[in-house]
Amino acid sequence: MSANYTKEKLTLVNELIYEIKVKEAMSRRVIFFKENATFREIQLKLKKKKISGVPILDNVKNIIGIVSIDDVITALDKGYVDNKITDYMSRDVITIPQNVSVVSAIHKLGRFGVGRLPVTESSDSKRIVGVITLSDILNRLLVVVQSIAEKVEDKEIKNTQISHDLIKHMVKKRLRFEVKGDDFDHAGRVASITKKYFQNLGISKDIIRRIAIVCYEAEMNICLHSLGGSMTIQVNGDNNMIIYAHDKGPGIPDVKLALKPGFTTASEKIRALGFGAGMGLPNIERYADKLEIKSSLETGTELKAIINLGVKNEIK
Repeated sequence: MSANYTKEKLTLVNELIYEIKVKEAMSRRVIFFKENATFREIQLKLKKKKISGVPILDNVKNIIGIVSIDDVITALDKGYVDNKITDYMSRDVITIPQNVSVVSAIHKLGRFGVGRLPVTESSDSKRIVGVITLSDILNRLLVVVQSIAEKVEDKEIKNTQISHDLIKHMVKKRLRFEVKGDDFDHAGRVASITKKYFQNLGISKDIIRRIAIVCYEAEMNICLHSLGGSMTIQVNGDNNMIIYAHDKGPGIPDVKLALKPGFTTASEKIRALGFGAGMGLPNIERYADKLEIKSSLETGTELKAIINLGVKNEIK
């Protein structure tokens, strides 16, 4: 087990922020204005609704700008508060797609220091379908955690030891997935399916959470940094779960540097979507018991992450 993992216990909340999609947490009631509005109109709405900004939309709800409380204060100070916002609003708008996980929204809110993000229909769309804040994310987390707690209370606690025969069956079975590059609408699919597959096998919840995060980060690395690739999940005779990930990418020039938290080679496009925080490989290393990476500028990157399932019985 990695040294970092022994110091930090993975919680249910850590797991859920990877699984919950932005569209599940966002508010669908969007307060917006059109570009013929004045700063005075927006000021009154911000005060009434106690919000810090509003998106500016066109007739088909495509975002064309944004006005913040700071913009309104500037308009008041400089005496153009009754002017239309057209010539003053910011047109460089930070948004987030609805189908990505809320972990991307959290990264983006922190990176840009904003209180809310307009949510778009997809990564290549400007049509607004909602707004998300940290409060929205926390509220959704509370609802999901409460639901899980209620299910646990209603369910009889059973023996959590994995049987010898079940492990032998798992050794013979492999899960294989194709992962497409830039396929953000299906991001997290591998982690979700893999988690469900292992959930009812008696493995401890903490190990399941580690599996989900390692799978998610490996999948996202393929999606973000390559032309696509594949992932294979299997259990070996030593009661270890092995996650293989191979991509058709440009390779990693310096693996040691890439494992440092915060280091990233993500493009501005990727970072604008809320990804590329430089925590993918560090998170895999933190939550796996063993990590091996082989990378070449010619053949791409091969990743092998091993997680011990904590099974007492050995297979012979």
